[in-house]
Amino acid sequence: MENTILTRQELYDLVWENPLSKLAKKYNLSDNGLRKVCKKLDVPLPKNGYWQKIQYNKKVSKEKLPVNNTVETSITLKFRDNSETIINGEGNELNHLTKELQNVLKETIVFPEKLTRPHQLIIDAKNDLKTKEPSYQHNIKGLLNTSTGILNITVAPPSVKRALLFMDVFIKALQKRGHKITVKEGTKIVIDNIEMGIGLRERLKRKIVKGTYYDSTELYPSNILSLSLYVYPAKDWTDTDTSKLEDKIPNIIAKLELQAIEEKRKAIERELWHIEYERQRKIEEDFKARKEQEKIKTKKLFSDAEKFDKATIYRNYIAATEQKAIQENNLTEELKDWIKWANEKADWFDPFTNKEDELLNDNDREEFHKPKQPNNYYRF
Repeated sequence: MENTILTRQELYDLVWENPLSKLAKKYNLSDNGLRKVCKKLDVPLPKNGYWQKIQYNKKVSKEKLPVNNTVETSITLKFRDNSETIINGEGNELNHLTKELQNVLKETIVFPEKLTRPHQLIIDAKNDLKTKEPSYQHNIKGLLNTSTGILNITVAPPSVKRALLFMDVFIKALQKRGHKITVKEGTKIVIDNIEMGIGLRERLKRKIVKGTYYDSTELYPSNILSLSLYVYPAKDWTDTDTSKLEDKIPNIIAKLELQAIEEKRKAIERELWHIEYERQRKIEEDFKARKEQEKIKTKKLFSDAEKFDKATIYRNYIAATEQKAIQENNLTEELKDWIKWANEKADWFDPFTNKEDELLNDNDREEFHKPKQPNNYYRF
Protein backbone atom coordinates (compact mmCIF):
# COMPACT_ATOMS: atom_id res chain seq x y z
CA MET A 1 0.00 0.00 0.00
CA GLU A 2 1.36 3.43 -0.95
CA ASN A 3 2.10 6.19 1.49
CA THR A 4 -0.77 8.50 2.33
CA ILE A 5 0.02 12.15 2.96
CA LEU A 6 -2.61 14.18 4.77
CA THR A 7 -2.40 17.89 5.44
CA ARG A 8 -3.41 19.15 8.86
CA GLN A 9 -6.59 20.65 7.41
CA GLU A 10 -7.45 17.41 5.58
CA LEU A 11 -6.99 15.39 8.75
CA TYR A 12 -9.20 17.85 10.64
CA ASP A 13 -11.94 17.57 7.99
CA LEU A 14 -11.79 13.76 8.08
CA VAL A 15 -12.09 13.35 11.86
CA TRP A 16 -15.06 15.71 11.99
CA GLU A 17 -16.84 14.00 9.07
CA ASN A 18 -16.40 10.37 10.21
CA PRO A 19 -16.37 8.52 13.54
CA LEU A 20 -12.84 7.78 14.68
CA SER A 21 -13.36 4.00 14.66
CA LYS A 22 -14.60 4.03 11.06
CA LEU A 23 -11.83 6.35 9.91
CA ALA A 24 -9.14 4.34 11.69
CA LYS A 25 -10.33 1.16 10.02
CA LYS A 26 -10.44 2.83 6.60
CA TYR A 27 -6.86 3.99 6.95
CA ASN A 28 -5.77 0.69 8.52
CA LEU A 29 -4.91 2.34 11.85
CA SER A 30 -5.85 1.66 15.45
CA ASP A 31 -8.11 4.20 17.18
CA ASN A 32 -5.28 5.04 19.55
CA GLY A 33 -2.83 5.41 16.65
CA LEU A 34 -5.12 7.91 14.94
CA ARG A 35 -5.55 9.83 18.20
CA LYS A 36 -1.78 10.12 18.46
CA VAL A 37 -1.61 11.51 14.92
CA CYS A 38 -4.26 14.14 15.77
CA LYS A 39 -2.53 15.05 19.01
CA LYS A 40 0.77 15.41 17.19
CA LEU A 41 -0.74 17.87 14.70
CA ASP A 42 -2.89 19.61 17.35
CA VAL A 43 -6.10 18.56 15.60
CA PRO A 44 -9.12 18.62 17.96
CA LEU A 45 -11.43 15.60 18.06
CA PRO A 46 -15.20 15.40 18.63
CA LYS A 47 -16.18 14.92 22.27
CA ASN A 48 -17.97 11.85 23.60
CA GLY A 49 -21.59 11.73 22.44
CA TYR A 50 -20.96 13.84 19.33
CA TRP A 51 -21.82 11.11 16.83
CA GLN A 52 -24.88 9.97 18.81
CA LYS A 53 -26.23 13.51 18.60
CA ILE A 54 -25.55 13.54 14.85
CA GLN A 55 -27.40 10.23 14.51
CA TYR A 56 -30.52 11.64 16.16
CA ASN A 57 -30.29 14.99 14.36
CA LYS A 58 -29.47 16.91 17.51
CA LYS A 59 -27.59 20.17 17.53
CA VAL A 60 -23.80 19.83 17.89
CA SER A 61 -20.90 22.27 18.08
CA LYS A 62 -17.78 21.82 15.99
CA GLU A 63 -14.47 22.86 17.52
CA LYS A 64 -12.38 25.00 15.19
CA LEU A 65 -8.92 23.97 14.02
CA PRO A 66 -6.57 26.11 16.12
CA VAL A 67 -3.78 28.09 14.52
CA ASN A 68 -0.51 26.44 15.51
CA ASN A 69 2.71 27.21 13.67
CA THR A 70 4.77 24.97 15.94
CA VAL A 71 3.40 21.66 14.58
CA GLU A 72 3.89 19.98 11.23
CA THR A 73 1.53 20.92 8.41
CA SER A 74 1.13 17.33 7.18
CA ILE A 75 1.60 13.72 8.22
CA THR A 76 2.84 10.69 6.30
CA LEU A 77 1.31 7.32 7.11
CA LYS A 78 3.33 4.26 6.09
CA PHE A 79 1.29 1.06 6.17
CA ARG A 80 2.75 -2.38 6.77
CA ASP A 81 1.58 -5.74 5.46
CA ASN A 82 0.53 -6.88 8.92
CA SER A 83 -1.67 -3.80 9.37
CA GLU A 84 0.64 -2.14 11.87
CA THR A 85 1.30 1.49 10.96
CA ILE A 86 4.51 3.40 11.36
CA ILE A 87 3.85 7.09 12.02
CA ASN A 88 6.96 9.12 11.18
CA GLY A 89 9.23 6.53 12.78
CA GLU A 90 7.00 5.90 15.82
CA GLY A 91 7.05 2.33 17.08
CA ASN A 92 10.25 1.28 15.32
CA GLU A 93 11.20 -1.02 18.17
CA LEU A 94 7.88 -2.85 17.84
CA ASN A 95 8.26 -3.04 14.08
CA HIS A 96 11.79 -4.45 14.24
CA LEU A 97 10.82 -7.07 16.81
CA THR A 98 7.73 -8.00 14.77
CA LYS A 99 9.88 -8.63 11.70
CA GLU A 100 12.28 -10.70 13.78
CA LEU A 101 9.43 -12.84 15.16
CA GLN A 102 7.94 -13.31 11.71
CA ASN A 103 11.13 -15.10 10.78
CA VAL A 104 11.64 -16.94 14.09
CA LEU A 105 8.03 -18.17 14.29
CA LYS A 106 7.34 -18.74 10.59
CA GLU A 107 6.99 -22.52 11.02
CA THR A 108 4.99 -22.27 14.25
CA ILE A 109 2.36 -19.79 13.05
CA VAL A 110 1.24 -21.82 10.01
CA PHE A 111 -2.50 -22.41 10.52
CA PRO A 112 -3.77 -25.96 10.03
CA GLU A 113 -7.23 -26.85 8.75
CA LYS A 114 -8.03 -28.56 12.03
CA LEU A 115 -6.61 -28.91 15.52
CA THR A 116 -3.47 -31.04 15.56
CA ARG A 117 -2.10 -32.19 18.90
CA PRO A 118 -3.76 -29.22 20.63
CA HIS A 119 -2.51 -27.77 23.87
CA GLN A 120 -4.32 -29.01 26.98
CA LEU A 121 -5.78 -25.55 27.53
CA ILE A 122 -7.36 -25.75 24.09
CA ILE A 123 -8.81 -29.19 24.86
CA ASP A 124 -10.28 -27.84 28.10
CA ALA A 125 -11.74 -24.83 26.31
CA LYS A 126 -13.25 -26.98 23.55
CA ASN A 127 -14.91 -29.30 26.05
CA ASP A 128 -16.15 -26.34 28.09
CA LEU A 129 -17.69 -24.57 25.10
CA LYS A 130 -19.55 -27.76 24.15
CA THR A 131 -21.57 -27.40 27.34
CA LYS A 132 -22.50 -23.76 26.73
CA GLU A 133 -25.54 -22.11 25.21
CA PRO A 134 -25.44 -18.65 23.57
CA SER A 135 -25.85 -15.87 26.11
CA TYR A 136 -28.76 -13.44 26.07
CA GLN A 137 -26.92 -10.78 28.05
CA HIS A 138 -26.78 -7.45 26.25
CA ASN A 139 -23.00 -7.19 25.81
CA ILE A 140 -22.46 -10.82 24.72
CA LYS A 141 -25.80 -11.60 23.08
CA GLY A 142 -25.52 -14.66 20.86
CA LEU A 143 -22.04 -15.56 22.12
CA LEU A 144 -20.63 -18.49 24.09
CA ASN A 145 -18.56 -17.56 27.12
CA THR A 146 -16.01 -19.95 28.68
CA SER A 147 -16.11 -20.76 32.38
CA THR A 148 -13.79 -19.49 35.10
CA GLY A 149 -10.46 -21.33 35.00
CA ILE A 150 -10.71 -21.84 31.23
CA LEU A 151 -9.11 -19.79 28.45
CA ASN A 152 -10.95 -16.48 28.17
CA ILE A 153 -12.92 -16.95 24.93
CA THR A 154 -16.23 -15.33 24.02
CA VAL A 155 -17.45 -16.17 20.50
CA ALA A 156 -20.53 -17.25 18.58
CA PRO A 157 -20.90 -21.00 17.83
CA PRO A 158 -19.77 -20.67 14.17
CA SER A 159 -16.52 -18.99 15.31
CA VAL A 160 -15.54 -21.58 17.93
CA LYS A 161 -13.35 -23.64 15.59
CA ARG A 162 -11.40 -20.62 14.36
CA ALA A 163 -11.04 -19.23 17.89
CA LEU A 164 -9.59 -22.52 19.15
CA LEU A 165 -7.23 -22.79 16.16
CA PHE A 166 -6.03 -19.24 16.75
CA MET A 167 -5.45 -19.74 20.48
CA ASP A 168 -3.68 -23.06 19.90
CA VAL A 169 -1.22 -21.55 17.42
CA PHE A 170 -0.87 -18.47 19.62
CA ILE A 171 -0.05 -20.52 22.73
CA LYS A 172 2.47 -22.66 20.87
CA ALA A 173 4.15 -19.54 19.48
CA LEU A 174 4.33 -18.11 23.01
CA GLN A 175 5.88 -21.32 24.30
CA LYS A 176 8.46 -21.26 21.50
CA ARG A 177 9.49 -17.85 22.84
CA GLY A 178 9.79 -19.29 26.35
CA HIS A 179 6.63 -17.66 27.69
CA LYS A 180 3.72 -19.15 29.64
CA ILE A 181 -0.03 -18.78 29.79
CA THR A 182 -2.11 -19.38 32.92
CA VAL A 183 -5.85 -19.51 33.58
CA LYS A 184 -6.08 -19.72 37.37
CA GLU A 185 -7.19 -16.13 37.94
CA GLY A 186 -8.19 -15.05 34.46
CA THR A 187 -6.22 -15.79 31.32
CA LYS A 188 -2.76 -14.29 31.66
CA ILE A 189 0.42 -14.27 29.61
CA VAL A 190 3.53 -14.61 31.79
CA ILE A 191 6.71 -13.07 30.39
CA ASP A 192 9.73 -12.75 32.65
CA ASN A 193 7.44 -13.11 35.69
CA ILE A 194 5.23 -10.26 34.45
CA GLU A 195 1.56 -11.25 34.16
CA MET A 196 -0.70 -9.60 31.56
CA GLY A 197 -4.37 -10.46 31.13
CA ILE A 198 -5.78 -11.24 27.69
CA GLY A 199 -9.13 -12.24 26.22
CA LEU A 200 -10.34 -13.39 22.82
CA ARG A 201 -13.82 -12.36 21.79
CA GLU A 202 -16.01 -11.92 18.76
CA ARG A 203 -17.16 -8.39 18.24
CA LEU A 204 -20.84 -7.59 17.98
CA LYS A 205 -22.48 -5.55 15.27
CA ARG A 206 -25.16 -3.02 16.03
CA LYS A 207 -28.39 -2.92 14.09
CA ILE A 208 -30.86 -0.07 14.40
CA VAL A 209 -34.44 -1.35 14.52
CA LYS A 210 -36.96 1.30 13.56
CA GLY A 211 -39.91 1.55 15.91
CA THR A 212 -43.22 3.37 15.94
CA TYR A 213 -42.21 5.78 18.68
CA TYR A 214 -38.49 5.23 19.03
CA ASP A 215 -35.68 3.20 17.51
CA SER A 216 -33.88 0.39 19.33
CA THR A 217 -30.51 -1.28 18.94
CA GLU A 218 -29.90 -4.98 18.40
CA LEU A 219 -26.53 -6.69 18.76
CA TYR A 220 -25.50 -9.75 16.81
CA PRO A 221 -22.21 -11.62 16.17
CA SER A 222 -20.00 -10.10 13.47
CA ASN A 223 -17.56 -12.97 12.74
CA ILE A 224 -14.79 -10.47 13.60
CA LEU A 225 -12.32 -11.76 16.19
CA SER A 226 -10.49 -9.42 18.53
CA LEU A 227 -7.73 -10.16 21.04
CA SER A 228 -7.50 -7.73 23.95
CA LEU A 229 -4.52 -7.03 26.17
CA TYR A 230 -5.70 -5.81 29.58
CA VAL A 231 -3.09 -3.24 30.45
CA TYR A 232 -3.26 0.54 30.63
CA PRO A 233 -3.86 1.81 28.06
CA ALA A 234 -5.66 -1.26 26.70
CA LYS A 235 -4.54 -2.75 23.38
CA ASP A 236 -6.67 -4.66 20.85
CA TRP A 237 -5.82 -6.63 17.72
CA THR A 238 -8.77 -7.17 15.40
CA ASP A 239 -9.67 -8.67 12.04
CA THR A 240 -9.62 -6.03 9.30
CA ASP A 241 -10.52 -5.99 5.63
CA THR A 242 -6.88 -6.55 4.71
CA SER A 243 -5.65 -8.95 7.40
CA LYS A 244 -6.91 -11.55 9.83
CA LEU A 245 -6.09 -11.81 13.49
CA GLU A 246 -4.04 -14.94 12.71
CA ASP A 247 -1.64 -12.85 10.61
CA LYS A 248 -0.86 -10.59 13.57
CA ILE A 249 0.57 -13.16 15.99
CA PRO A 250 4.20 -11.98 15.51
CA ASN A 251 3.11 -8.40 16.17
CA ILE A 252 1.00 -9.47 19.17
CA ILE A 253 3.86 -11.37 20.78
CA ALA A 254 6.28 -8.52 19.99
CA LYS A 255 3.92 -6.10 21.72
CA LEU A 256 3.55 -8.47 24.69
CA GLU A 257 7.31 -8.79 25.08
CA LEU A 258 7.83 -5.03 24.92
CA GLN A 259 4.88 -4.48 27.24
CA ALA A 260 6.41 -6.90 29.74
CA ILE A 261 9.58 -4.80 29.70
CA GLU A 262 7.47 -1.68 30.23
CA GLU A 263 5.48 -3.30 33.05
CA LYS A 264 8.71 -4.38 34.73
CA ARG A 265 10.02 -0.83 34.42
CA LYS A 266 6.80 0.47 35.97
CA ALA A 267 7.09 -2.14 38.74
CA ILE A 268 10.64 -0.98 39.47
CA GLU A 269 9.45 2.63 39.50
CA ARG A 270 6.63 1.72 41.89
CA GLU A 271 9.08 -0.14 44.12
CA LEU A 272 11.49 2.80 44.12
CA TRP A 273 8.58 5.13 44.84
CA HIS A 274 7.48 2.86 47.69
CA ILE A 275 11.01 2.76 49.10
CA GLU A 276 11.25 6.55 48.93
CA TYR A 277 7.77 6.88 50.42
CA GLU A 278 8.70 4.60 53.31
CA ARG A 279 11.96 6.49 53.78
CA GLN A 280 10.11 9.81 53.96
CA ARG A 281 7.45 8.29 56.22
CA LYS A 282 10.15 7.00 58.59
CA ILE A 283 11.83 10.41 58.60
CA GLU A 284 8.50 12.01 59.49
CA GLU A 285 7.75 9.41 62.16
CA ASP A 286 11.26 9.77 63.61
CA PHE A 287 10.81 13.54 63.62
CA LYS A 288 7.45 13.24 65.36
CA ALA A 289 8.96 10.85 67.91
CA ARG A 290 11.90 13.20 68.50
CA LYS A 291 9.52 16.13 68.78
CA GLU A 292 7.34 14.27 71.28
CA GLN A 293 10.39 13.27 73.29
CA GLU A 294 11.64 16.85 73.16
CA LYS A 295 8.30 18.10 74.46
CA ILE A 296 8.42 15.58 77.29
CA LYS A 297 11.97 16.59 78.23
CA THR A 298 11.15 20.29 77.97
CA LYS A 299 8.03 19.91 80.09
CA LYS A 300 10.08 18.01 82.65
CA LEU A 301 12.70 20.77 82.61
CA PHE A 302 10.12 23.45 83.25
CA SER A 303 8.32 21.33 85.80
CA ASP A 304 11.52 20.49 87.72
CA ALA A 305 12.58 24.13 87.65
CA GLU A 306 9.21 25.15 89.08
CA LYS A 307 9.38 22.40 91.69
CA PHE A 308 12.92 23.46 92.64
CA ASP A 309 11.73 27.05 92.91
CA LYS A 310 8.81 26.01 95.10
CA ALA A 311 11.03 23.74 97.22
CA THR A 312 13.34 26.71 97.76
CA ILE A 313 10.37 28.82 98.82
CA TYR A 314 9.23 26.04 101.16
CA ARG A 315 12.68 25.78 102.76
CA ASN A 316 12.95 29.54 103.15
CA TYR A 317 9.56 29.55 104.82
CA ILE A 318 10.56 26.69 107.14
CA ALA A 319 13.85 28.42 108.00
CA ALA A 320 12.05 31.70 108.64
CA THR A 321 9.55 29.94 110.89
CA GLU A 322 12.39 28.35 112.86
CA GLN A 323 14.30 31.66 113.11
CA LYS A 324 11.22 33.54 114.34
CA ALA A 325 10.59 30.88 116.99
CA ILE A 326 14.20 31.14 118.18
CA GLN A 327 14.00 34.94 118.37
CA GLU A 328 10.80 34.69 120.38
CA ASN A 329 12.23 31.86 122.50
CA ASN A 330 9.31 29.70 121.38
CA LEU A 331 11.08 26.75 119.68
CA THR A 332 9.03 23.99 121.27
CA GLU A 333 9.51 20.25 120.75
CA GLU A 334 6.28 20.22 118.80
CA LEU A 335 7.61 22.94 116.49
CA LYS A 336 10.91 21.11 116.10
CA ASP A 337 9.01 18.02 114.99
CA TRP A 338 7.07 20.16 112.51
CA ILE A 339 10.29 21.68 111.13
CA LYS A 340 11.75 18.22 110.62
CA TRP A 341 8.58 17.03 108.97
CA ALA A 342 8.40 20.12 106.75
CA ASN A 343 12.02 19.76 105.60
CA GLU A 344 11.36 16.13 104.69
CA LYS A 345 8.40 17.24 102.57
CA ALA A 346 10.57 19.89 100.87
CA ASP A 347 13.21 17.21 100.17
CA TRP A 348 10.47 14.98 98.75
CA PHE A 349 9.20 17.79 96.49
CA ASP A 350 12.67 19.03 95.41
CA PRO A 351 13.68 17.34 92.08
CA PHE A 352 17.34 17.48 93.13
CA THR A 353 16.83 15.39 96.26
CA ASN A 354 13.63 13.59 95.20
CA LYS A 355 13.45 11.92 98.60
CA GLU A 356 11.04 9.03 99.01
CA ASP A 357 8.06 9.47 101.28
CA GLU A 358 6.22 6.68 103.07
CA LEU A 359 2.77 8.14 102.41
CA LEU A 360 3.24 10.21 99.26
CA ASN A 361 4.35 9.20 95.73
CA ASP A 362 5.13 10.76 92.32
CA ASN A 363 1.48 11.31 91.46
CA ASP A 364 0.97 13.17 94.71
CA ARG A 365 3.97 15.36 93.87
CA GLU A 366 2.34 16.39 90.55
CA GLU A 367 -0.92 17.07 92.36
CA PHE A 368 0.85 19.42 94.80
CA HIS A 369 2.83 20.94 91.92
CA LYS A 370 -0.35 21.96 90.09
CA PRO A 371 -3.17 22.00 92.61
CA LYS A 372 -6.67 21.91 91.20
CA GLN A 373 -8.30 25.26 90.83
CA PRO A 374 -11.41 25.78 92.99
CA ASN A 375 -14.73 25.84 91.18
CA ASN A 376 -16.04 29.35 90.64
CA TYR A 377 -19.77 29.27 90.53
CA TYR A 378 -20.05 32.96 89.88
CA ARG A 379 -18.05 34.65 87.17
CA PHE A 380 -18.25 38.33 86.36
